[in-house]
Amino acid sequence: MITFRLDSIDWDQSGGGVPGAIADAQSQLPVDASPRLTLPGPDRPDYVLCVLEQPIRYRIGADFDLSRTQPEFRRTDPHGAFLLIHAVVVCALFRGEQLHAGMRSLPVRVAYVIDNTVGSDTQLDFGKCDYIGQGFLTDVTGARSSTDRT
Repeated sequence: MITFRLDSIDWDQSGGGVPGAIADAQSQLPVDASPRLTLPGPDRPDYVLCVLEQPIRYRIGADFDLSRTQPEFRRTDPHGAFLLIHAVVVCALFRGEQLHAGMRSLPVRVAYVIDNTVGSDTQLDFGKCDYIGQGFLTDVTGARSSTDRT
C-alpha cells in the first residue's frame, strides 16, 4: 500500500486556513497517511482522502460548531477541547500536479476531516473538512517496506 508522510504544515500565505491550528499541527508531525479515495470537489476533481496512521489533535475554540462533528471524536484535556483527526483531505497546491509514487516534498493544501462520513460520499463536501494550511507530502512507501521487514 502507498504511504505518504505529511512532513510539515504552515500557514497559507494567501490568507486561507486556520492559523491557530498550525503550531499544534507542527508539533505532531511528521505523520504517515495512506490515500484511500479520490473525490471531486466543487472546484477541482483531484482531492485525495488520506487516513492517518496516528490521529492528530485539532484544538477547537468555544465558538467551534460541534454539530459538524461526530461525538466519538471529541475530547477534552487540561488544555481544552479538541477533536481527534483520523483523516485529512489533500490536493496538490498547483493544479495539474498529482500525488505520485516517488514524490518528495510535494506542496499540498491540507484539510482536517471533521466528519468521517466523507469517506462514503461521491463528491467532497467542504463542510465536512476544515482547511488548515499548506503542507508537504513525501512518498515513504519504499522506505517503510524496507524497514518494516523483520
